This record gives sequence, structure tokens and C-alpha cells, in this order.
Amino acid sequence: MKTTHRITFSLLSTITLALFFIAFGCGENATDPGFGNGNENGNNGEEPGPDEVWMVGQSFNPATLEVEIGTTITWENRSEEVHTVTSGSNRNHDNLFDSGNISPGGTYTYTFDDAGTFDYFCIPHTGMNGTIIVTD
Repeated sequence: MKTTHRITFSLLSTITLALFFIAFGCGENATDPGFGNGNENGNNGEEPGPDEVWMVGQSFNPATLEVEIGTTITWENRSEEVHTVTSGSNRNHDNLFDSGNISPGGTYTYTFDDAGTFDYFCIPHTGMNGTIIVTD
């Protein structure tokens, strides 16, 4: 009889643990608020405003943004990782702007006073790139 109780308890423990991991996730991305929720931007269906770029996971959202001269863009770190907003392309900083480290929940702003295409990237995350297109 004791063996039956041990097997039943063990089986219930295993099922409970499995349900916990299904409900709450596991793995390296489990701390990212956007992981596994079906929303590409990771923010429960919210979208950035017209002059905003969000850092979610290891991407900029939107990756490309078109604005008019004189627009101030605000980048907001909505991930659990530190990011930068560093001007340049191919991971070569062109010294136009650099946010330094932006902690989770932090922001950085920059005003674009000239027309053109401005590429930027995140120093710690290879492949995390964005573009601001500034028109007259």
C-alpha cells in the first residue's frame, strides 16, 4: 500500500511541475515580457507612438521609422537587458549620437535636425539595428 501512495505522490508531483512550467515558461527568454505571448512587440498589443522606438528583447520596434526634420525620437527600453542607441552602420559608430547604456525602463531622446537616413545599432547585441529616415 505504501508503494502505491509513493507512486501516486510522485506522479502528482511530476504533473504539477509540468503544469507550472507550461503556465509560467522556462528558459533564457522567460524574463522577457514579450516572450511567448504572441505579440511581436512584446507589450501586450501596445504599439510605440509615432515618435517612439521600443527596445524589446534584442530588437528595435519599429526597426525603421520615417519622420520629419525637427522630430525628437524617444527610445524606450522595454526589455530586461541593457541596450544602447549608437549611430552608425555595420557596427561602426559615426559619432552623431550615442545613448550610453540604457537600463530596463530607461529612455533616450535625440532630435533630428537634418534630412537623411540615419542608421543605428545596439553595441552589446549584434544584429540589433535600426534606421531613422528624416524627410523635409
